[in-house]
Amino acid sequence: MNKETFLKNYIEIETKIFIKKDKYKKLDDLFKDNQDYISKLNSGDVLEIIDYLTTNGITIRQQLYKNLIYPILSVQVDYNNLGAMKGLLKLDQQLISYQGYSKDTKYLFGTLLEKGLEISPNDKELLEISERTLRNYFIYTLHELPSGILFEANGASIKECEILIKDVEKYEATCSKLKRDESELIAKCKFYYQAYKGYLSVIKAYKNFDDYLNKAGERPK
Repeated sequence: MNKETFLKNYIEIETKIFIKKDKYKKLDDLFKDNQDYISKLNSGDVLEIIDYLTTNGITIRQQLYKNLIYPILSVQVDYNNLGAMKGLLKLDQQLISYQGYSKDTKYLFGTLLEKGLEISPNDKELLEISERTLRNYFIYTLHELPSGILFEANGASIKECEILIKDVEKYEATCSKLKRDESELIAKCKFYYQAYKGYLSVIKAYKNFDDYLNKAGERPK
């Protein structure tokens, strides 16, 4: 067994077997029958496999992730291997799914990203992941306006508004490094996070956040 044969077998199972039960059985057998091969792989091999499959639009199933990708790359994260961190970050949905059933939360997405940026603060690829992640999260926190500001799945507290304000400052610095203009979103976040924090401190004096904003004056569009 070599990398080309392994990939060929994986791709054939993924693209030619359409009944899920049969597909998963074949995948389980593929990993069970090739433990010797898998044990000899290093992080470079795994990153090449990820790159080949993603470039060719082949789905990376949990059988591949839990049996090969995560075990090898997570060990290398312990040794501050930046490539391994990027490999796990690229497969964010597989990481979340894996942690959901395995309960292995040693390396959460945010933990990996923070660790990577500590090692290489100006790494463009990591900065782009950070920028995209924060931008999407900020948009989410604002999507229930004028009802309020979200933090994770709930309405933000005063302390959580302060966290969001600090996150915007980090985001602004990231955008500066990437020379990316997100000034409109940044201004909107700064206004609403600060305003919602102020509203929560006097919440009983107003009908709701919209009422507070109306009486406070002009707001961003």
